Amino acid sequence: MNYDNHNLIDHLAAEYVLGTLKGPARKRFARLLMTSEYARHATNQWEQHLNALGTQLPHDAPNPQVWQKIQARINNTQNVTAIGHGKSVTKTSTPWFWPTISAASLAACVLLTILVMLPSEPVDQRFVSDQFALVKDQQQQPLWLIDATDNALLVKANEQLKARQDKDYELWMIVKTQEAPISLGLLPKSGQASLPIPKDFADGNINLLAVSLEPLGGSPTGTPTEVLYTAELVDI
Repeated sequence: MNYDNHNLIDHLAAEYVLGTLKGPARKRFARLLMTSEYARHATNQWEQHLNALGTQLPHDAPNPQVWQKIQARINNTQNVTAIGHGKSVTKTSTPWFWPTISAASLAACVLLTILVMLPSEPVDQRFVSDQFALVKDQQQQPLWLIDATDNALLVKANEQLKARQDKDYELWMIVKTQEAPISLGLLPKSGQASLPIPKDFADGNINLLAVSLEPLGGSPTGTPTEVLYTAELVDI
């Protein structure tokens, strides 16, 4: 899916705020909010727009007689003889019912229009996860997005990442059952990469993730040389 398309982001943000964005699509958009300034802006605009709709309506308590008339219409039934069948049927006189249906239909049409405008693409199950981590620098700028799926760790480097070419960046996990960090592999300096997922991820034993600066090829000692960043796993 092309997340550089601002029109697409606007439509997804609208569905996200309305609550109609479900399942894997909602999880992907939640992750996108962590890395995309435009996605956060679009979501904030939709939240303000929809919240304003409610605040603009004046509070006007209905007259008690209104409720009495509504109740009377609900209870107002009459027997009508069906032509040609000789059977008695009950017809409810509820003229208030049709405006309600019309309003509901209009709202459904608005949502349907948004859904139709979205491109229909199959969901890539490799990118469906329940946990992710965002590695940031000291200025809180995102560097790597890490998705923990059932089969692998999917790591994507930020396009703004300025990686050193004379060094490598290694990902480590700190687990609850031992003190020594465990290497998960080298992080990509651009694009994305897939790293094997260890059993501890599935068991929920992760305390923290860490990124270290290493010589080319990774840590020569099996332990982090210089820890640069840490990140926590987030459930979604």
